[in-house]
Amino acid sequence: MLGLIIAFTLITRLWNLHLPTEYYFDEVYNAFTTQEIVKNNIKAYEWFHPSPVAGTAYGWTHPPLAKLISAIGILLFGDNSFGWRFSGAIAGTAVVYLTYLIAKEIIDKKYAMIAGFLVSLDGLVLVQSRINMNDIYALFFILLVFYFFIKKRFLLLAIALGLLLATKWTGLYAIAIFGWRKNIFGVLIIVLGIYLLSYSHYFYLGGTWQNFIELQKQMWWYNTNLTATHTYQSSWWTWPLDLRSVWYYVNYQKDQIANIYALGNPIIFWAGIPAILYTLYKRKWLIVIGFLAFWLPWARAPRIMFLYHYLPSIPFLCLSISYSLSQIKNKYLTIGICGLGLVAFVYFYPLWTGLPVPKEFINQYFWLPGWK
Repeated sequence: MLGLIIAFTLITRLWNLHLPTEYYFDEVYNAFTTQEIVKNNIKAYEWFHPSPVAGTAYGWTHPPLAKLISAIGILLFGDNSFGWRFSGAIAGTAVVYLTYLIAKEIIDKKYAMIAGFLVSLDGLVLVQSRINMNDIYALFFILLVFYFFIKKRFLLLAIALGLLLATKWTGLYAIAIFGWRKNIFGVLIIVLGIYLLSYSHYFYLGGTWQNFIELQKQMWWYNTNLTATHTYQSSWWTWPLDLRSVWYYVNYQKDQIANIYALGNPIIFWAGIPAILYTLYKRKWLIVIGFLAFWLPWARAPRIMFLYHYLPSIPFLCLSISYSLSQIKNKYLTIGICGLGLVAFVYFYPLWTGLPVPKEFINQYFWLPGWK
């Protein structure tokens, strides 16, 4: 069963991964910058260069590890849309496997497969696995941190924390929550060492220490002072309710239309609300802490927010559903949630992956006003 779940996950992430063949949504920053990194262009790391290509910009606002990993896909498959998205699809598949490993440790093997299966069915995890953005890599390293934490592998935990911070500054939350189980000074030395190593390519290309320090200041300023607005922005409290999607892409054709929406699987999102409350009631703290740790801090975030910022909480939402089912032990409820989740996945798959559908059918997807 686990092999089938992983195969299903991999196929659904790789199928037509090259479409669209052009940049969409934040790929104008991330995919473009990945390409420039492969070309050994130092400008890919620095904040003060105008883009040489209209409609794009250098993606310096986050640490570089995600883009360095994405570059592996380009080196393997060429500088094309499949190449710059391939590594993310693999990371998204690994997220499912890591969820299974975590669930096997804190629930049991049978319900661990259910947890992994539910993550494989979520639309937001799917969409973020098929686009060149940082978030799926950050999720992978968050789960890796959590896994090493529960296994008490503290050296590996510190390394995973460093890799997470080198991907996205979300890692600061993880350091505060999970870093205390080991000597905090030792953790910080390892974390900062890995963070610096993630800029090795930059220094190799001639980057200076002075510019590196200034870059960190610019990143901090950008991520704490971004006051722009967006049609598809949403508040943190709406995310568990799946109230507001993010429209990534559209291709209008003669009789059909292809869209990509970042939208959670409503069965998983909505079933997760009573499940996380039940998990809290049962005091299964590891799951609850994992769920809250990367969601609640957004309540105080000063910048613009989107549904995909909820991504790190989704595996823990699926863990809460799996745990609740393991306690209730009602096979009809278990089959019902998994079955409905699969039906919803098949139904929404075109909306998540840009498959063309008849124009007269497209409005059937927009169950809530905020989904359109």
